[in-house]
Amino acid sequence: MEQTKKQKVAGVVRITLGTLWWTAVLLLALVIVNIFSAKIRGEVPSVFGYSVMNIVSGSMESPENTDGGIPVGSYILIRRVDPKDIKRGDIICFYSTDPSIYGYPNTHRVVEEPIVTENGIEFVTKGDANPVPDKYNAEGGRLIGRFVRRLDGVTAFVKMLEGNGMLIMLGALGGAVVFMFAGAVIKARNSEDEE
Repeated sequence: MEQTKKQKVAGVVRITLGTLWWTAVLLLALVIVNIFSAKIRGEVPSVFGYSVMNIVSGSMESPENTDGGIPVGSYILIRRVDPKDIKRGDIICFYSTDPSIYGYPNTHRVVEEPIVTENGIEFVTKGDANPVPDKYNAEGGRLIGRFVRRLDGVTAFVKMLEGNGMLIMLGALGGAVVFMFAGAVIKARNSEDEE
């Protein structure tokens, strides 16, 4: 009788873990499809309203900021917000209308109160390291989102991969696969010995 209860519990645990596993796999697949479809449309991918951006210029580096600004190569977290929720002092990411980088994402600080026009909301922006505001205003309809925080851990991880870190990661992955394979072989041999 005791064995049947254990078997029932084990069955419930197995079904629960299987359901969780396939839910996670499905969720991951949906996230990947969302990211690829956004890339195909030429947009910044967003997952649950958040995007990760890479800073490619030094316009947001500023020694005057107590937090050091946003250095080149940093990864940052952006949250989608309504343009009406943006205020002076916010760092925003938007698709630029500057002809030199038209359509590319740009991350700058809003330096004046938002301007309401007949075409929508516009923002006067400026890179913290730049001496003057941007020549072209950021349009509310081209807003990607508001800066949430730097992702220093992601930045460090990517920098590690750029060096010898990729070899270390591949070595660790290979070691894990060998370890799992060896464990499966030992388990199979033990099962044969019991029979």
